[in-house]
Amino acid sequence: MSASALNINPLMYRFVRYCLNRAYLGLDDSKSSADERYSLETILSIIRQAEDNWKDISNIVDFISNELLKIYGEALERLPDKIVDKLFEKVLNNCKELDEVKTDPRVLNAINNALESMKGIKKKFLEGSKTRIYEPSA
Repeated sequence: MSASALNINPLMYRFVRYCLNRAYLGLDDSKSSADERYSLETILSIIRQAEDNWKDISNIVDFISNELLKIYGEALERLPDKIVDKLFEKVLNNCKELDEVKTDPRVLNAINNALESMKGIKKKFLEGSKTRIYEPSA
């Protein structure tokens, strides 16, 4: 193993393998339509592919703070909001369980801020939901 491989923060690979995949396994998409399942797979792929661009922990913080929130908004447009909320909240909460997150205030703050920002994104989405394919849950 190279010296550079030893210096990689484990969160660089645990975000997808632990946080995302574990959240996805906990979802019950058995009642979802084929279109919804395809949309869900697309959202998961977008998040998984983002990992390829991470060089250090600041890239993950930036992803959580910005790109993940954009993906969340896009997911609300494509999928029932209960599935979207459960997936994204579980991803972030799974990450909060990791020692790499508990010991890094930058990452923990980014996660907590993202969870809070999701509420605002959802509120704005619900206000404009009249043009949405899926009706938001009450």
